[in-house]
Amino acid sequence: MSEYDKSYFARRAAEEAELALSATDPDAAETHRRLQRAYIERASIGERLGEPAEIVG
Repeated sequence: MSEYDKSYFARRAAEEAELALSATDPDAAETHRRLQRAYIERASIGERLGEPAEIVG
């Protein structure tokens, strides 16, 4: 994974953290936190090959 991709995922994680903090709906806040964790994982270790992606929704 390129450094550009890693920085993109890190930036998206930060955006999701902000959205989680500002969400008024608890379900929406939890979804943003789950997305944040997924983006952090992608930024730190890259994509895991062979593992199914978690469906967030």
